[in-house]
Amino acid sequence: MRTRRFAIAASLALAACSFDILNTNQPTQGDLLGDPTRDKLTAAATGVMSTARTGMGSFIWRLGSMGREGINLSGNNQPDYSEPYFGPVQSGGSFGGLQWLDRYQSVRTANIYLQALANNVNLSGPDRLSDAERAASRGMANTYKALAFLYVIETRAQLGAPVDVDRTVAQGPAPWVTEDSVYGYIIGLLDSARTDLATADSTPFPFSIPPGLAAFSLPVDFIKFNRALAAKANVLRSTALTGCHGAPATCYAAALTALGQSFLNAAPAAFANAANLDFSTAPGDQTNGLSEPLDGSTFFALTDNIADAETQTSGKKDQRVLDKIDSATVVQRLGGISIPGELKFTIYFTNGSADANHPIPIIKDEELVLLRSEASWFTGAKAQAVADLNLVRQNSGLLPPSTVTIASSDAAFITALLYERRFSLLWEQGTRWIDARRFGLLATIPADVANGNVPDVMPVPITECQARNLATKTIGDVVTCTPLSP
Repeated sequence: MRTRRFAIAASLALAACSFDILNTNQPTQGDLLGDPTRDKLTAAATGVMSTARTGMGSFIWRLGSMGREGINLSGNNQPDYSEPYFGPVQSGGSFGGLQWLDRYQSVRTANIYLQALANNVNLSGPDRLSDAERAASRGMANTYKALAFLYVIETRAQLGAPVDVDRTVAQGPAPWVTEDSVYGYIIGLLDSARTDLATADSTPFPFSIPPGLAAFSLPVDFIKFNRALAAKANVLRSTALTGCHGAPATCYAAALTALGQSFLNAAPAAFANAANLDFSTAPGDQTNGLSEPLDGSTFFALTDNIADAETQTSGKKDQRVLDKIDSATVVQRLGGISIPGELKFTIYFTNGSADANHPIPIIKDEELVLLRSEASWFTGAKAQAVADLNLVRQNSGLLPPSTVTIASSDAAFITALLYERRFSLLWEQGTRWIDARRFGLLATIPADVANGNVPDVMPVPITECQARNLATKTIGDVVTCTPLSP
């Protein structure tokens, strides 16, 4: 997906935004909103999908650092490499701040596109989209908007976040809402998008779908991607603070319904099927910076991954570890931290070599099976839950069946589930840290350094605190303000 970048005259809180768009004429925001022709909307839709990629490499390594999956030892990111290990994580630093602005820029891009799309009804002739095309376009944009908010709340959790951000500076900062309310908003966006996609049905999108979403190239197919995200949002909401308004089983049940409408396929051969973010080395495009050769000096896997991996009957370690990690050909050492870079991630390799074009999964079939396992267990379908757990464990890890049975305790099941999710999704989305937090198990992640600590959340950026005249304070190992309880 090639893009061109241009500034738009919009603001989010006090920050200017920009968005990626495939348009060699580089129209202004006013031009897009005032004369939203078919070509301009096509370019703007490309921008909506493109911005979902922005900062995702940073998202993965930063969350992966907090979950002790890996570390950045380039030496160019201090204190980024040290904050998740030693703390405190600062509200004014880049460690958490980037995982806020990138995502809200994506939201702002979607909002502008949706406004332009609504204005298109005033045009005539070939520049006017059909009702079905507008429905398909809304469905795409609101799905991506929901994805951006999902990344925000995964990192801030109980701190909550603002969702009503389509505001002018004169209206002031967007109101803050609870974690449960953010998930509710995400699910509402996804449900609205599903309705629009169903209305469009087999009408082609009036723009190109990126290669990573080739399996969802028609609105009726895009619903399967949308429902996969809805399932994940409902599962995460179930374990949020006051999850699902205190009735987690309700959201788990909703997750199972969504999974039945998603691209879930229980066949092991389909585990790698995914909705992907695309990257490319083409001029002007974004590359996958997480993919570097075995002699690279930036990203390294922690030895904990090897030590904690269970053993196949052959005596080898969990196959997922063998597939995703290899020895570094050059050991990297950085002053100030005792962790040497001895292992490299190979998850984004192609044919055994680093590949900056390699896609990153947004969500894949293997995760859907594990989401079904969790939702099934907590809605009483424990036999299905155990079966799904073993399906992944035995086929992806090549491990013997789990010792968990339908008679096991919730704690035992959670331990087994989090093991499978950790290694199936290693270095893809910060899963270990997110899961440990949502189940109250952050203490099970080792500090790995003397006097170290694992942060509870990422902070609210200092600009958001200042816009609301809120002082920062230290919560655990994180310096942040708390807009819900200032």
